[in-house]
Amino acid sequence: MPQYLLNVSKCLARYAQKVQECDKGDTHCMEGCAEELRECIDIAFPPSSRTEFEGDKANYMMSTIFFLLNRLAKSMVGLSEFEKSMEEFERLGKDSTDSDEYKIICENQKTKLNKILDKYF
Repeated sequence: MPQYLLNVSKCLARYAQKVQECDKGDTHCMEGCAEELRECIDIAFPPSSRTEFEGDKANYMMSTIFFLLNRLAKSMVGLSEFEKSMEEFERLGKDSTDSDEYKIICENQKTKLNKILDKYF
C-alpha cells in the first residue's frame, strides 16, 4: 500500500531544502526546484487507473494536494522576483536626485510589480 503522506512530506522537505540552496533566490534555480517537486508528486501519486480507490473524493484529495504544492512552488518563484524588484526599486530610489526622476522610477516599478503579480498570483 502506498504511503502518500510520507511520500508527499518527503517531496515537500526535499523541495524546501533545494530552494534554500538557490543562490539569492535565483529564479531559474527555483523553477528547477518546482519542476522537481512536480515530478516527485507525480511519482508519489500514481495514475488514477492504478489506485485502489477510484472514487471522486480520493481523486479530489490527491489533485488538491498536487495543486496546492504546485501553487506553493509557483508563489515562491514569484516572491523571489518580487523581492528582487523591490531591492532594485530601493536602490534606484536612493540614487535618484530629483522628484520627476523618482516619479518615473515609481511608475516603472508599479508596472513591473503588476506584471510579476499577474504572472504568479
